[in-house]
Amino acid sequence: MAGGGITESLILAKSAAEGVTYQPGWILGTTATVKVFIDVFIGIWAFVLGYIWTNHINVTSDKAKIAEIWQRFPKFILGFVVTFVVGLYLALGTPADIASKVPAAIGEANTFRVIFFILTFFSIGVLSNFKKLWQEGIGKLAAVYVISLFGFVIWVGLLISWLFFSGIKPPLAG
Repeated sequence: MAGGGITESLILAKSAAEGVTYQPGWILGTTATVKVFIDVFIGIWAFVLGYIWTNHINVTSDKAKIAEIWQRFPKFILGFVVTFVVGLYLALGTPADIASKVPAAIGEANTFRVIFFILTFFSIGVLSNFKKLWQEGIGKLAAVYVISLFGFVIWVGLLISWLFFSGIKPPLAG
């Protein structure tokens, strides 16, 4: 979201210097939507990598069962999907007079978003046993992650963004 805010500021400033005024908030909203799609994709990719890692890279006598991978699957990804579907349903069925009040509600909800974002990363840090992770060979796992991220995930994200937004400009301010 921070990247989207910075991008929006840069695009709005550049367009204003050229005499074009785009509607504020549109780029940030688009960035949030793309971020949710990328997080969902990363969740699916984590599931696939978990299966590949346990059954083909770090093979032991115990094969990973789909149920165990599901147990370790980051369930917040499902929350993203449900939130997106509910948001899409509400956005498509909301009358114009109610939709005009949405920006104020988003401003209020932003406080909770920041709090939950901080709590999420705090929880990850509290629950992580980095010493045990290092003993278990985190170096190989980190290498697989970096190769996957830079070799595949980023490019898929860029391709999806290009497919969705190629040639699209933000709406002009009214």
